Amino acid sequence: MRAAGYYRPQTTDARSEQAAVSAIERYCLEGFHTLSRVVGPGEPPLRDADQYGALVSYLEGLGRGEALIVIPDPRHLASTLDGLVSRLTELDSAGGEVRCADPDRPDPLQHALESLPFAGRPAAQNRRVRESLLSKAARGEVLGRTPYGYVADIDGTFKVEEIEARLVRRLFDLYAGDAPSEESEQPAPLGGPGLRRIAGILNAEGSHTRTGRPWSPVTLSGMLRNRVYTGSYLRYGMRIAGNHERIVARDVFNRAQEVMASRSPDRKRRSLTPYLLSGLARCWSCGRGMHGIERQRQWSRADGSGASRSYRYYVCPSRSAGVTEADVDADGEVLHPSWREAELDRAALGALRDESAEVLRSSFVPVADDEANNEIQAAEQQFLESVRSVASGRGGVSDLITPLEELRTTRSMSQASSTGFTFEDAMDSIQTAEPNGLHAAVASLVERIVVHDGRVEPVYRTS
Repeated sequence: MRAAGYYRPQTTDARSEQAAVSAIERYCLEGFHTLSRVVGPGEPPLRDADQYGALVSYLEGLGRGEALIVIPDPRHLASTLDGLVSRLTELDSAGGEVRCADPDRPDPLQHALESLPFAGRPAAQNRRVRESLLSKAARGEVLGRTPYGYVADIDGTFKVEEIEARLVRRLFDLYAGDAPSEESEQPAPLGGPGLRRIAGILNAEGSHTRTGRPWSPVTLSGMLRNRVYTGSYLRYGMRIAGNHERIVARDVFNRAQEVMASRSPDRKRRSLTPYLLSGLARCWSCGRGMHGIERQRQWSRADGSGASRSYRYYVCPSRSAGVTEADVDADGEVLHPSWREAELDRAALGALRDESAEVLRSSFVPVADDEANNEIQAAEQQFLESVRSVASGRGGVSDLITPLEELRTTRSMSQASSTGFTFEDAMDSIQTAEPNGLHAAVASLVERIVVHDGRVEPVYRTS
């Protein structure tokens, strides 16, 4: 795999810079990666933002495909945990997969949880805990929650849970499709149904995840990528083939990876523009917060040229793939709605503009200092839990975009309230729909926006 190195000087000693480059080169050599470029500070040294911008520009210039970004440790990419996550998500959307040169801690999130501060608190440095985890990893034992299809045996190893394993095998068989025959000229398997269709099939049959939620394409995608189902163990830099009983044959797993790669669109740099109703919009049926997602549509013009466009949506996370009878209530209303971003934003702002000034003024509540601190602490804790979840193998870097966005939004709201944000300021923002301060304006008037399939209901604050 092609790779690029990236480092920032940690001291004024030239030997520190040489050590960083050597660590990057050694990692690529041992992993058989082609090191095409090392992005350093330059001479004279670039500012951190400019050097990072050069790395992003390099990735975008590669065009189709992905690249490995090798850093000595997370401190070279960011000075805080949330700063690191911000850059990891941006690099991920540009096609870059970040790895640390430290052979014991190659995962940047696992490394950062021990080495980077967050929210003014120093990094955790519990060596005994880490040594215990490494010891378990060396023995191929379960760390954290077991993947769907396995349970922890009495000795801490992976044991197949046959009922769940049957669903796992079916997922791989459906998605991978039949193996091409020897006479076939097809270079890669066509595969079976897509993830959205498979999720719909499983949900229609009454199947659900361990937490009782409907299957989603994101969950199924993570399962299809997990090598644990082939009997392989990969944690904390430990790779153990044949560690436990496999659920999926290796040829079926490999065929599923080929199908997934053939269906993956070119990765573009994702817009990280915050969603206006992040943390405010909630599903009328289940009460869960609506997630902001972005989808890419591609089509061919009449002249044969290609075109693409991004669409942003708010989607209830409980929404299953495809609307079935189970997704509609007795009156025919969709239980877990999905809206285009612009339409839901417009509906919410329209509802506020139509409300009387008296109601809005009586609902206006600038966030008090104690309340702001509580909200920030809750957002920070939720963000930290999300990072730990992804670091433990449950999800990918892209799953941290929403928690990071909600953390930023909460901090922004607190800052706006602490600088004398008034009712007049809120009304002016809502009338003009200027992005700066608009989220804080809406949040100062409503506790939440209840989202139905075709309408919204603001739930106003009480002063």
